[in-house]
Amino acid sequence: MRGFQLLVLVALLIGELHCARTAPPTAADAPATAPQSPGPPPADQQQTPPQAPGPTPPPPRRRRSPHRRPPGQAPPKQDPAPPKQGAEPAPPRLVVPPQDSPAPPPPSMINRTTGCTTLLVLGDSTVDPGNNNHLPTTARANFLPYGLNFYGRRPTGRFTNGRLATDMLAEKLGIARTIPGFFDTNLRLAQLRRGVSFASGGSGYDDSTANRINVVPFSAQLHNLFRYKLLIRTLLGPRRAERLVNRATFVISAGTNDLLSVYLASNRSNAISMDMYENHLIARVANHTQAMIMLGGRRFVFVGLPPMGCMPIARTLVGTGSDRCDETLNQLATSFNSKLVQLLNFINYQRQIRTSYIDTYTTIHDATVDPKTFGLTEVSRGCCGSGVIEVGQTCRGRRTCGDPSRYLYWDAVHPTETTNQLIANVMMDSIRELYS
Repeated sequence: MRGFQLLVLVALLIGELHCARTAPPTAADAPATAPQSPGPPPADQQQTPPQAPGPTPPPPRRRRSPHRRPPGQAPPKQDPAPPKQGAEPAPPRLVVPPQDSPAPPPPSMINRTTGCTTLLVLGDSTVDPGNNNHLPTTARANFLPYGLNFYGRRPTGRFTNGRLATDMLAEKLGIARTIPGFFDTNLRLAQLRRGVSFASGGSGYDDSTANRINVVPFSAQLHNLFRYKLLIRTLLGPRRAERLVNRATFVISAGTNDLLSVYLASNRSNAISMDMYENHLIARVANHTQAMIMLGGRRFVFVGLPPMGCMPIARTLVGTGSDRCDETLNQLATSFNSKLVQLLNFINYQRQIRTSYIDTYTTIHDATVDPKTFGLTEVSRGCCGSGVIEVGQTCRGRRTCGDPSRYLYWDAVHPTETTNQLIANVMMDSIRELYS
């Protein structure tokens, strides 16, 4: 009788693996003990990409890994030209087509000083490596000039000219050169073990933010995290899979879309309403974090909000111009960040849980106030197009500046690879603390 129960359990696990790769997440996928959160609307069935992570599964009789090695590796990154002190930004230039170049060398050995071997990423466009490419949404960046400085000068869906901060963090840790998206059809077993990103550009802590533009809300990203754990559990075994997730670093970067969408669509003088909405977002962060803990997460890196009032698009829409930032928006960011820090201090009281806060506000604000210290010459507009309004589809095929490394922003919202490098450096210091 016991042997029959074991056979049934194995069959169920294999069935779960097949479902995780062929069907969108449902409420039944979530762990029974996970805290309740508003589920995705009926349109969520459209938010799941047409294909699950990995290529078509091999015949059942061979029982091989669901992930195959792609025909070739990505070519090496074309590093932007070094900054020239005192030089003004070069005039805009036309976007050039992607060029083929040799494959990059393999990643270095794991950074033993930290012990981090896996990165699991959730959030918005600041950490989305291309998941939105597989969604029926206009919130995409899989076209030039995005990716102009990525490996092979090719767009991947990253909302920047090169790599994201999480990509650079993975390289610093010796894990990989980039962190792939969970919807990437070329995912391999080795990549799953190193980590993936569940993030979706345009998403936020509030599910309604993502539902407005048909991207993956945070609650659905948690469903995908559960599916990921089923895959790892089947591929590595229960004990090794649980240890991998326990030792992984969870990077969470979201919140900007939530506050911007509500702030710009509401009466900006209604400070009490915004304060209540901030508290609502913090409550969502708390619930999402508990869900990740129940799924095995133990180490969390939360990225704070940047000075939103200094974004080129915010300066344009609010009307402050290129001379100054909108201080009301900046105060909203600092208020949310202070509440997030208080929440993380409370979460740290839980046994075996460690959290870290990434102060992107100070880093980007300092670069805005004193750009020369950071080797920058343009901080009020983006490199794409006019730099004051273009983002996503409105940036498609537009002219770009001559030297993106001298710009703080790539488009009117997202940072350049140079800025992402500054953020990755701060992340690296936090990772060391988490594993000390």
